This record gives sequence, C-alpha cells and structure tokens, in this order.
Amino acid sequence: MGSAARGKVKDRFPFGVFLDLDDTPGVNGFVDLLSYNPDGTINAPEAPPVPLPEVGETVAGTVAMHVDRDRQIRIRVGAPFLRES
Repeated sequence: MGSAARGKVKDRFPFGVFLDLDDTPGVNGFVDLLSYNPDGTINAPEAPPVPLPEVGETVAGTVAMHVDRDRQIRIRVGAPFLRES
C-alpha cells in the first residue's frame, strides 16, 4: 500500500471505475467515487461533484488497499476523503 498505480479505465459505473493496470497484468484496479478526488475539492461542501473519468482515460493514483481473493487493488486519486484530525 502507498505505491503508485496507473491504468486505463476499462469499465465505468456510477459508484466507480475499473482499470487495466499498466504494470500489473491479471490484477484489476478499482477507484470508487469517494476515492476519486483529483483536484482536492471533495471535502469542500460548496464544491460540485467531480465526474469520474471516462472509459479509455488514463488514471494515476496511490494504492490504498489490496484484495487478494479478487486480485484487485483499490486506488486513491488525490487527497483522501476522510482526513485525520
């Protein structure tokens, strides 16, 4: 966890996107809606929702979690939604 990850969006849903990862064939990347915060505004109440990337777009972020049984890593883009106080 904490390492960089990059891939292209292969599927897009209202709750998040699945990625084909550049350097990890056979492992899926997933970015959920609350983990996609490229401009850092998700915590600002007046900020409009950030649209998820489209199929084919490249996404780069940080590995936040690994799920062995699904061969999936969860990726965070930008600042975390919940910040420690």
